Amino acid sequence: MNKEYKYIIIGGGMAGANAAIEIQKNAPEGSLLIVTEEADKPYHRPPLTKELWTDPNYNEATIYYDFPNEEAIDFLTETTVTEINPKEKVIKTDQNATYQYDKLLYAIGGTPNWIEGPKSDRVLAIRHFDDYRKLRQYAPKGSNAIVVGGGWVGAELAAALQMNQVETTLVFPDEILNEKRLPLELAEKFEQSFIDADVSLINDAKADHYEATGDKVTLHLEDGQELTADVLILGIGIKPKLELAEAAGLEVGNGVIANEYLQSSDKDIYVAGDVLNYIDLIMGRKKFEHEEQAEKSGQTAGRNMTGAKEVYDHAAPLSYTDVLDISIEGVGDMSRNRDDALIEATDNGYIVYYLSNGKPSGILTYNTKVDLDQARQILANPPETTEELRGSLKPL
Repeated sequence: MNKEYKYIIIGGGMAGANAAIEIQKNAPEGSLLIVTEEADKPYHRPPLTKELWTDPNYNEATIYYDFPNEEAIDFLTETTVTEINPKEKVIKTDQNATYQYDKLLYAIGGTPNWIEGPKSDRVLAIRHFDDYRKLRQYAPKGSNAIVVGGGWVGAELAAALQMNQVETTLVFPDEILNEKRLPLELAEKFEQSFIDADVSLINDAKADHYEATGDKVTLHLEDGQELTADVLILGIGIKPKLELAEAAGLEVGNGVIANEYLQSSDKDIYVAGDVLNYIDLIMGRKKFEHEEQAEKSGQTAGRNMTGAKEVYDHAAPLSYTDVLDISIEGVGDMSRNRDDALIEATDNGYIVYYLSNGKPSGILTYNTKVDLDQARQILANPPETTEELRGSLKPL
């Protein structure tokens, strides 16, 4: 088989879906193929750890994307691209098929980080809709679960499972939950909310390997502790899928290197989503894994594939979590300097200005809403003194 398409998207995630929507809006006559390793057509991923657990009225059917003309899109599900040939402008799949493209989008995201242990349906990383389905199957009411990882995803899942009457243990490597992202006083508040929700916390601990026997999984920690549960969920980050790009001769580094128009080193191959290494107009060259980044980069890439020449200017993308009674939003770099931060109390929560060399590098809100575009403007054009930051953002 050798079929020709105007546009081919490798990856059925949020970046690919948003690119497809923009392609159909701007070039409805162009033939379009989406290739995904998943059994499902593109869907919104955040509900996998949020609404599907916390909102009893959430309809699973609404998780799927609505395309302007879905009937005009060809989908290859449960299909892996095995080769990209930029010279011939073709892709090959594990179904022994080849497809010609005019413009290609590389948006295949990443592979979950793992620990040593046998393959088991009871050991999951919640990246796909099918992972969610398996977790529902193996973690019913009255069961118990272990979650490894103290980032947003791990924390959200631990809280969600506990709320659904699954006895849950959260294992994380820090002294205080989320202390690498939050200033100490807020990290302590964050952790206390989990204690109050009866999530069992094991801090300062790293997973070493696991065993799966029958209907149980035993997690072995580096300090020798052993934990046993009905299901084990790993939320320890992802590794970007670079193998295809490298083999195709594209420039890679921390992700696939793209220019300001989200073109790779091959101008007919665009990049978006978790695998994208782009030029952030505030933070410099960056790779950023979160919902808003996937959506915005996919939209810009899709429009540029149809002939636009848009600079990707969505700087300092949003990261957020809604967990228990806590709502956190942040823009910019919040991975460093948590001890060098200006914390401003509001009526209901806090605004945090992370500082680097006396200038704000990131802004985070804790149970407070602000105008995030205004926050980005502060990062792009910071005031002369730190004290001028106080009161520069007003809660909405």
